[in-house]
Amino acid sequence: MSVFTVASAQIKLSFNPEKGTKYDYYQETLSNVKQNVMGQEIPVEMEISSKYLMEIMDKTPQEIQAQFICQEIAYIISSPMMKMGYDSKNPIENPSDMDKLFGKMLSGMLGSSIMMVFAPDGSVKSITGMDAIADSMTKAVATDGQIAAQMAAQVKQQFSEASMKNLFEQTFNIYPDNPIRTGNSWNKESAIMQNNMNTAIKTKYTLKNVSRNMATVTLKSNIEMNSSAGMEGKLTGTQTGTIIVDTKTGLPVKGDMSQNIKGAVSAQGMDVQMEMVNKMKSSIKEVK
Repeated sequence: MSVFTVASAQIKLSFNPEKGTKYDYYQETLSNVKQNVMGQEIPVEMEISSKYLMEIMDKTPQEIQAQFICQEIAYIISSPMMKMGYDSKNPIENPSDMDKLFGKMLSGMLGSSIMMVFAPDGSVKSITGMDAIADSMTKAVATDGQIAAQMAAQVKQQFSEASMKNLFEQTFNIYPDNPIRTGNSWNKESAIMQNNMNTAIKTKYTLKNVSRNMATVTLKSNIEMNSSAGMEGKLTGTQTGTIIVDTKTGLPVKGDMSQNIKGAVSAQGMDVQMEMVNKMKSSIKEVK
């Protein structure tokens, strides 16, 4: 299976790492959320990052099996009213009780193993292991009261197999179906459930150039989020970014994206105006 095959200035792009290779895979999301509730603005900032050891366990023309072992994780939330979180690499000094609860849950990710099967187009055909990890994370705080139970429910949703599948596909499900030339574009669509919102993303990718075994791909997306689970409302926005792809393996070695989303939702008789700015980065580096 060739990653890039040059033929009449055309290239074929696909997910194509070799069996037995290992990589450090890092992903980071910085979110700035402004909520206006009954005339009161409530800003919230979130930082979510993780680092995995990715090993290609098996490979056929139809699928690639990869193991992901979590090595680092950080999840920090801050607002004018409070700040709480967990950072495995840089432990928080003088942790509060809320920080300790976060730590009890999220530390369960460290050393955990997730198995994924990818198609050559980068889509995730299956994922195993994550639901069991999420269950153990919530059980870690099962006796710590109602607030801990609410936090655990949120964390369990954030780290479910469905959520993790969507998260990894944002990085890997980027490839066109057919050979392309520089300047050509292709489209991808995804539909996910995230934070009680049905989210549809339509993305246009464009191959800008290929130089020294690296391909530069730009992207532009339209995002539509419709609320569910007892809420009403709609958020819309855009996403732009750049991805650098290693032409030998097909791996996206660097990704940099920005989202701007606005709208309003109604819950329990309250209207909430929302504005979100998300900055997302990812990197993949081979481990020799």
